[in-house]
Amino acid sequence: MKLASNRDYIEYNKLYEEKSVIQEEINDDSKKDSVSTFNGDYELHLDDEPTSPTFIENDPKNWTDFKKNAILTIVTIAAMLSPIANTIFFPAILTVREELQTTETVINAVVAIFVYLMGISPLFWASYSDLRETRRKVYLLASAMFIIAAFLCISVTNIWWLMILRALQATGSSAVLCIGAGTLSDIYVPTELGTAYGLFYFGFFVGPLIGPLIGGYLTQYVHWRAIFWFLTIYGSTLFLVIYLFLPETSRPKQTSKIPLSKLRSEEISLSLQKSFNPLSPISLLKYPNLTLIILYKIWVTSTIYVQNILIPERFAITYGLSASQIGLVFLAPGLGLMSGSLVGGKLSDYVLSKRMKKIGGNYLPELRLYSAWFGSILIPLAYFSFGWLLENGVSIFYPLFTMFLGGFGTLMAFNPTSTYLVESYPTRSASIVALNNFMRALVAGSMSALAAPLSDAVGTGWTFTLMASGNVLTITFLIIVYNYGRKWREKIRKENPR
Repeated sequence: MKLASNRDYIEYNKLYEEKSVIQEEINDDSKKDSVSTFNGDYELHLDDEPTSPTFIENDPKNWTDFKKNAILTIVTIAAMLSPIANTIFFPAILTVREELQTTETVINAVVAIFVYLMGISPLFWASYSDLRETRRKVYLLASAMFIIAAFLCISVTNIWWLMILRALQATGSSAVLCIGAGTLSDIYVPTELGTAYGLFYFGFFVGPLIGPLIGGYLTQYVHWRAIFWFLTIYGSTLFLVIYLFLPETSRPKQTSKIPLSKLRSEEISLSLQKSFNPLSPISLLKYPNLTLIILYKIWVTSTIYVQNILIPERFAITYGLSASQIGLVFLAPGLGLMSGSLVGGKLSDYVLSKRMKKIGGNYLPELRLYSAWFGSILIPLAYFSFGWLLENGVSIFYPLFTMFLGGFGTLMAFNPTSTYLVESYPTRSASIVALNNFMRALVAGSMSALAAPLSDAVGTGWTFTLMASGNVLTITFLIIVYNYGRKWREKIRKENPR
């Protein structure tokens, strides 16, 4: 990633945009050569031009490519922890139910609580991370929580204790989902960020593929408790790697030449200590450019959830597949998601660079959305076809192929939209990712509960026709943000100048 010229130019634009916002607030047109003001907090000279992209000491965005790639590798492997910890338990559900003498409802509640806390817990982690300007401490604290909970599960003899400890595992492992994205935002400039996110989410989607395989092998040939030995070792290894090799990447929010007085700095620090609110990411929904992108992603995710819920029964009835064969069916969308993650990241950065050149080299986050059009169109076409192909019982190859295309298109669209979210408000990148995960867990999780009743009522074909129609409708959200996102972002910057 040799993009030094882009890095310099983008950092210059960020400082210049910040000065422009402050100049509008000053609203003094009488001084053309220089604007200087003093309000007790800072003194600003708007005629100062940046001479270097490094406006803070040891700026993570200026670290070497080797150091960045090492960090990317660590957070990518760490991102696999949560999906592996979730799916590794699936093959052991029946065995655990019998040994702990519980009901189907209770054991399913153990699974459901893990999923919901994967969406809710990042709100706390992200709020703490963005407020305290730290990533490293969150990684270590969350990893320690996960390790302790996983280790205690090894000797659990009560289903209720298992439920509590699995909830703690979900809380600890979910931190990487938002903090990892924030870390990448800390160290990469926009023209590098798409590729980095592609690799990061590649690791995230590898987890659901290998988790059930590991869990099934350990449950059948060792014991279901061996699952938690594996998770304990995995979590402990990650903890050591993060402690030894992962530096703090969070960038101070004050990255320009605007010095605060010592007294004012102490006042701000005291204010931050009193204002911690784990629900603060929800307040970001007041910004329409963020809300519309999140709503688009929620509907696409809901479509995937509906597909995953209907696969076991529909493929068993239509094609007479066994349980193990149905497990292999999930490889089709999984491989599509992984492929789309890698290709989508490269394409996102490539298209961004091309669009920047066409407008004179200026960087606008909305340009990122231009690379989402292909995937956003492919998604409804793929899932519409999947529904009717499955309902009519055609050769199994065709629904498998359309699931692959659906997964591929999903990540082709998700990469630029996810990158846009963190670029729109970089000082709260972790909070934005946490908000997205929270909304997805609530809405998409609820949609999955409605999938079977809806399909029974209207049929598989019409179910996916409805989902595809919703996908087409939400494409208009991307178009709206593409055209009006810049104006909304400027409003965000005015409301949060530092």
